[in-house]
Amino acid sequence: MFVKNIAFTPFKKSVFYYGIFSLLLSVLVFSSGLYFHLLKDLYGKSETAEQILIHQMDNIFKSLKQTVDEASLSCNKEDVKKLRHRTFYSPIFKEFGLFNDNFQIYCTNFGPKEFTIFATIKDRIKQSKDKKTVSLVESHTLGEQTFLAFYLGENGIGVNGLAPPRSLSINLDHLLLPDYPYELMIGKRSLVSNDFSVKGKILDKKVVSLDHWSMRLDVYLPLNVYFNKAMALLPFVVTLWVVLWAVFYLLHSCCLYYCRSLPRGLRKAIKNNGMEVYYQPIVSLVDNKVHAIEALIRWRSPHHGQVSALSTVELSGRLNLLSELTWMVVRNVGKFYRENSKSLNNITTAVNVDRYCLLNDGFIAMLVKILEEYPELKERLCLEVTETSALTETELSLMVSRFEHIKALGVRLSVDDFGTGYSGLDFLRRFSYDTLKLDRVFIANLKDDQCTQKILTSITKLAKELNMKIVAEGVEDKEQLDAVKALGIDSVQGYYFCAPLPPEQVLTWIEDNDAK
Repeated sequence: MFVKNIAFTPFKKSVFYYGIFSLLLSVLVFSSGLYFHLLKDLYGKSETAEQILIHQMDNIFKSLKQTVDEASLSCNKEDVKKLRHRTFYSPIFKEFGLFNDNFQIYCTNFGPKEFTIFATIKDRIKQSKDKKTVSLVESHTLGEQTFLAFYLGENGIGVNGLAPPRSLSINLDHLLLPDYPYELMIGKRSLVSNDFSVKGKILDKKVVSLDHWSMRLDVYLPLNVYFNKAMALLPFVVTLWVVLWAVFYLLHSCCLYYCRSLPRGLRKAIKNNGMEVYYQPIVSLVDNKVHAIEALIRWRSPHHGQVSALSTVELSGRLNLLSELTWMVVRNVGKFYRENSKSLNNITTAVNVDRYCLLNDGFIAMLVKILEEYPELKERLCLEVTETSALTETELSLMVSRFEHIKALGVRLSVDDFGTGYSGLDFLRRFSYDTLKLDRVFIANLKDDQCTQKILTSITKLAKELNMKIVAEGVEDKEQLDAVKALGIDSVQGYYFCAPLPPEQVLTWIEDNDAK
């Protein structure tokens, strides 16, 4: 017998994992939801039961008071008749008895009687503010444990009523059973007990105390009730499981589509020239004029909205699209010069190029092709080399050779973010750029950090000795500008002067700035 190994595809794995997760979640949500629902129901019904008992006891003593108000200290036929009439129409009491201020029973609905009320009951009546109390005794009349209510009126006549305990619990049975068994007690004795179905563990218990009558109601939530409810609602758990699985899988599919659509959208945008190129002026501190601008990409995806330039470049690198992205920007710059040759006659435009793009075998050939297509770029295009990682000795030699070819084509070179990458002083020694751009990190710390000031002073001195122009990036306020000027830096770029702008707006800004 051969067993075939089943390989799970990513699709099958997703279906399996989301099925397990949604099952666990649905069980957790359902079990906890049912538990808290039953607790809320238990507490709510217990409060209702308390109100029922209060209302019932108020009616009991209202009935006793009416009996006392109609009673006399005699026990003739008329008095017995009244007691029988009240007994007949009472929904609770099966017997009434009258007693005097000596707590001697002298009359009942069965006729004259003579016996004394228990001393403990007598004491409770005297101590009670309203001269009333309840008790639980063995009744010879009813032949079972009996509930008794006592009341002593202001006229010195008292009345007691006898009732079977079940007459007090009829409304409670309808409210609480069968889900919530209960026990009704007077003092420490059980008046009514319906906790016979409580077996095993009790999840919770609600205690209601009627201290005025020494009564207490214990309402239970048994574990078996919880399980019975859970089994009855099992189809809803299955439904919830399916719904959650569908929701999770749909969200997963949407996330996958979103993640996959961004690379697709980027490829399409680069291929169809679907990105905008903005330009940020670089202002000379010598004559306050604009002699250079930097081209910066801006991409608004139809499905993802505005994507940051950093994210666009990083994603292009992961997809091996940096070269295509670079050539797209260069072509846009060429069109910009062709359409505005007069306005941009004396202005150089810098385009960021990753150093590994320069190492590609076809880089020089593509550059030559674009310069033939847009001759306006000669002597105006500046490739701003970004630092991604350290180069080997072989790569360094090849890079220097590339730079010599690029310079021969009339294209300028600039090192971007100097001081934060891998080029360092050795690379400057091997090949001097036309322009050196100081990273914004140095500019941000320039006014507060003496060490940064010393470093930039040394870099500025070295650049001038190598006949390189210096540009300070990220100048955002007057203090930074003054600090840069103090170092003798040639030009600045940053939001203090101008943010990156679309082609038409940057031309207007340059014209307005030159007119000042």
